Amino acid sequence: MGRRISRRVWTVAIVLGLLLIFAVGIVWWGLAASNKPQYQQQISMPSQAGVQTYFVNLWLDPSAPEVGDNQLTAQVTSTIGTPTQIDRMIFTLTAPDGTTKAPVNGTLANGNGHPSESFLAPVSFDAPGTWKIAVETDSGNLIRMSTFTITVNGA
Repeated sequence: MGRRISRRVWTVAIVLGLLLIFAVGIVWWGLAASNKPQYQQQISMPSQAGVQTYFVNLWLDPSAPEVGDNQLTAQVTSTIGTPTQIDRMIFTLTAPDGTTKAPVNGTLANGNGHPSESFLAPVSFDAPGTWKIAVETDSGNLIRMSTFTITVNGA
C-alpha cells in the first residue's frame, strides 16, 4: 500500500510540475509579445565597448492609429532587448500633405505598464493617410534621428 501512495504522490507531483512549467511559459510568451514594438529601427551609438548597434522601438496607442488623439511610446534598447537610458526624446510628425507639426517632447514613462526607460508623447493626427514620425533620441552629447512611416486610418 505504501508503494501506491508513493506512485500517486509522484504522479501528482509530476503533473503539477508540468502545469507550472506550462503556466510560466504562457506568462513568459505573453510578456514577450506585449513588449514587441510595432516599429523598430537600428541606430549606432557609442558605448563603453565602442560604437554599438541599438534599436529605437515605437508603439502607437491605439495600435492601429486613427485620426484624433493617439499616444506614442518609444524606447531604445540594445540588440538583445536591454533598455538603454536616454536623456530626452522628441517626436515630430509630418502629415500626408507634407506639413510638419510642432515637435512634442516625450515624457519618461516611469513604469505604469510601459516598457522600461520609454518615453510617452500624446499626439493628434488630423488626417488619414501616410504619416512620418521622426524620433530624435538625445543621450547627452549625441543626437540620433529615426524616421518611421505609419498609416493613419480615418475616424
